[in-house]
Amino acid sequence: MTKTDNEKKPFDISAINWEELAQIGIHKDKLEESGELETLLSGEETGIIPLQLVLLGIDVDMDATLQLVEGTDSPVLEIKGIKPVSLN
Repeated sequence: MTKTDNEKKPFDISAINWEELAQIGIHKDKLEESGELETLLSGEETGIIPLQLVLLGIDVDMDATLQLVEGTDSPVLEIKGIKPVSLN
């Protein structure tokens, strides 16, 4: 089933604090380019995305999925890290 632009999305793009997310390394334009922005706004979990985050001043490279969930006042972004597979 394909979603159309006329369907209401659970999360409004303007309700997300993109400036705050950009500070840790998550950018709206990159999500849009990867095709994952619509998935995120629909409240579904994205596919695996390579992330380069800055958390508490520490650079973190990881693969993760993202999902928006309802917060108290605004949507909250969940980052679900993917555990690397051991080749041994």
